[in-house]
Amino acid sequence: MDPRIPVKSTKVPNQPRYIPQDPSEVQNIASTIKVVRTSDQTKYLASKIPKVVVKEIDGTVGNTLLADVILPVAAVPISLILNHPNIISLVDIVRNSNFEGSVSETGPYGDITVWEDMDAGSLSYLLPSASTYPAFHDEATWHALASQNYNRPALPEGLCWHVLRSISRALLWLHHGIKETIGIPGDFQKHDEDWHAILIMDVSPGQIWFKRPVGEETYGECKLGGFQWAKVTGAAAGNLAIEQRVENAPLAKQYFFPPEVYKNTHSHSRSSEIWQLGATIYAMMTGIPPPRLYEYSWQISRMNDGGYSQDLREIIGNMIKMHPADRPTAIALVNRADDQWKKWRATSKEGAQVVDILDRVIEMKALGISQGGLTL
Repeated sequence: MDPRIPVKSTKVPNQPRYIPQDPSEVQNIASTIKVVRTSDQTKYLASKIPKVVVKEIDGTVGNTLLADVILPVAAVPISLILNHPNIISLVDIVRNSNFEGSVSETGPYGDITVWEDMDAGSLSYLLPSASTYPAFHDEATWHALASQNYNRPALPEGLCWHVLRSISRALLWLHHGIKETIGIPGDFQKHDEDWHAILIMDVSPGQIWFKRPVGEETYGECKLGGFQWAKVTGAAAGNLAIEQRVENAPLAKQYFFPPEVYKNTHSHSRSSEIWQLGATIYAMMTGIPPPRLYEYSWQISRMNDGGYSQDLREIIGNMIKMHPADRPTAIALVNRADDQWKKWRATSKEGAQVVDILDRVIEMKALGISQGGLTL
């Protein structure tokens, strides 16, 4: 080749397929932002792909990104694994590092995974901002927040049940490969005998998203998202599923670290994610995550301030118990939550007014009308 002839770049021109809906919104490895597809203005969610490099055979750190090795062959299997009514669906994978020009480390041109849009926003939008929580060692401020207060911020009990039932189903799928048969409420089946438990590593308000109601239901679909830290763990169909805690996590995430993780006494496990879900709903009921400076009995007593049913308070209390072995599994949690939720709907004024997303399906089935199953 004649060295005097310039070689044309093989990189793709810098014309991103997706741009942030709000350019001022900060994107980092632990967050999800809303983006717009430039071709048709359709809205989606986007998460940053971690820049992790592959080690060479001799153990040295190379220059090859792990994403370049895995994603070309794993994108379709990943989308199938995440195919669940209560998990945000994977839509696209964009490697903008193959574009010409500079690439911002955390901005709109970083490598991203693209997910279905949850147009009603995340649960974090409904709760006090984590930036308003005091430092863990600030005893005076935590004392004020954790004192009895019948006017503390609290979300409706129906929404608490909705998040509990939806996200516990997502964890049941991730942890055990079990999900409810579409169109047959209450029929749970294991879909893969060789299932490897998946730990999402982060069940906090910013990971839980909603869609707007499309019919008469009180609340739209509720789904779990944000798999930046997720790990496939253990042996096939094994009981052990553990991972080391995420180091240098944003402070907003650390408020929802379970005791065994922030004390570093046990690895992160399935039980840790049960605690995280419980802590998230606890924050819905009290306006704060479980305060670390207080013993368990005082933590759960704060749920009495909001007038919630005893059944809901007992379920959440069991989920946030201090020792991992004392918490329910996802299987036990889904069953108990369903039973007590039905009781709450039948025996409370608020429950009687709630219209669930599955009510119409059950009604159609009772009338002998088939719609070919529920599409979520």
